[in-house]
Amino acid sequence: MCLRVTGASCAGLFSSTFRYAVISLLEIAGAKEGVNTAAIAERHNIPGTYLASVLSDLRRLGLILSQKGRRGGYLLAKPPEEINLLALQQGLAGSSEPLAGTGQAVTGAEIWLQTVEDRWRQELGTTTLGDVQRFVAQAVSRSAGPVR
Repeated sequence: MCLRVTGASCAGLFSSTFRYAVISLLEIAGAKEGVNTAAIAERHNIPGTYLASVLSDLRRLGLILSQKGRRGGYLLAKPPEEINLLALQQGLAGSSEPLAGTGQAVTGAEIWLQTVEDRWRQELGTTTLGDVQRFVAQAVSRSAGPVR
């Protein structure tokens, strides 16, 4: 299951890892205290072991902290406005470079695909977790159904 307004599609350009990372960051950002893996996994029907790996990546990238104790769980390591989605995507993918070409002659389709990829990167590059929080809040206020 992915972050979506009920009935909307979520398939497309983003990997499961990236989608689960954004979902986790939104859950953690919206909580008043630490959030545990089980709570996120259950709420979004994400396999616990896969989510644990995603959360480990988010810790490695310096985006979340884990806190032990009764009120323990995951907390954001920085404000949502400082978490850039392109940096997140690149950090999870392990690269800041665009996808490499095939080495063959460039076709019209490849030029179009590169243009779409450039726009996608530009959009992610100007979007923060705080922007996503505001978008989700507006979507919830407009929708009759729950946002998941």
